[in-house]
Formats: sequence, structure tokens, C-alpha cells
Amino acid sequence: MSGGALRLGVLGEIAAWRGAEPLDIGHARQRHVLGALLLEPGTAVPGEELARRVWGARPPRGTSALHGYVSRLRRALAGGGADIVRDRAGYRLEAEAGPAAVDVCRFRALAVRAGAAERDEEAAALWDEALGQWRGEAFAGADAPWFRAQRERLAAERLAARLDAADVALRLGRQGPLLDELAARAVDHPLDERMAGQLILALHREGRHAEARASFERVRLRLAEELGLDPGPALRRLGERLANA
Repeated sequence: MSGGALRLGVLGEIAAWRGAEPLDIGHARQRHVLGALLLEPGTAVPGEELARRVWGARPPRGTSALHGYVSRLRRALAGGGADIVRDRAGYRLEAEAGPAAVDVCRFRALAVRAGAAERDEEAAALWDEALGQWRGEAFAGADAPWFRAQRERLAAERLAARLDAADVALRLGRQGPLLDELAARAVDHPLDERMAGQLILALHREGRHAEARASFERVRLRLAEELGLDPGPALRRLGERLANA
């Protein structure tokens, strides 16, 4: 095995690496057992709860299947800086590097640091690093109800991070590379005033004033027709800036 730190991931397919080399953590169900422990490294998950996470409402009878997957995972992780420990409280993933070994924990820690950063340049770098932890949708391919619920929750966290990162980029005048992303989000969330405002501001900053005004009118009309609402204060102020541009 090549050297390097152990990394464990759920922000994409459930996976493990030693340095740059992927570890063989087995077939899908076995990977799901590992994934069900990675959201809370160091925290014990009772056996019944772990089985429910992995199999849903119809777990296998007895404990032999779960024990077998855990035993094989322990062998796969042996010497890699992590182990699955079982005690009276249940099963827990212990990593020598602590939560930092797991991509979702790194993402959350970096997001906290980015939100607390005093300088926008520092915040932008931290948001880039945080969002760079993602390889695809969380727990990709795991379809038990627990995984679907966690995937939805993590997708919301990722979207919130992207919005905060976009605010920082706009303050720094880095709107050009963001335009396609902002436009796609505005289409996917046509009644979200924050997303609309980010796109409108980016277009305005890029000198695309007619497109910015058209975007403002689209969201204003949609809010009125579907919700019976006028734009909120922030979007109204942006509309006034466009009118005076």
C-alpha cells in the first residue's frame, strides 16, 4: 500500500483512500455500512439503528450479515489509520486523524471558518476549499430512506455554501466566471429572491444591463402572479439601481 493519510468520503460515492490510492472497501452494501458511520465519526451507532440506516424498514434477521460487513471493513481499513470499534453503545468509526479524515466533516469545518473570516479574500479561498470536498451528490447510489434523507439535507448545506460563496465572489468583483452557475440556479429556483438578486447583480456588473433588467422583471412578475407578493427590500433596491443605470 502506498503511503499517505487516510481519507474517507461520502460527498459522492462512499469511498476511502490511503494517500492517492483508493482502498477496496467492498461491494455496495458493505460500503453503505461504512457510509452510515461516517456522518458522525467517533459517535457510537446502535446495531439496530445501523441496520435500519443500511437496509431501511426490512433489515436482515439476526446480526450475522452486519457483523460480516463490519469485519471485512475492519480488514480493509487495517493499517490505514481507522477502525470500526464495537462496544455496548454500538459501532463507531475511529480515525487517527479524527473527523478531519472524513470529507463531510472537513466541508462543514471549512464552511464555519469561511463564514467567520474577516477578509473576503480569505473567505473566498475557504469556500473554494469547502466546496472542493464534493465529488457529486452525497451518498451516491445509496437508496435506503436514511441515506436519501441525509442526501437531501447535505444538498441543502451545499446550496447554502454556494450562495454564501457567490456573495463573497460578487463583493470581490469576480462575477464573470459565476454567470452560468447563477443563471442555472435562478432557473431552478425561480421564486428565490436571493438567487435572482445574485444573477441580476452579476449581469449588471458585467455591463449586461438589458439582461439584468429583464431578469428583474421576470422575477417581479412571477412573484406577483404565483405568490401575490412584491419583491423584498433587497431586490427592490437592486431594481432601483438598474433603473438608474
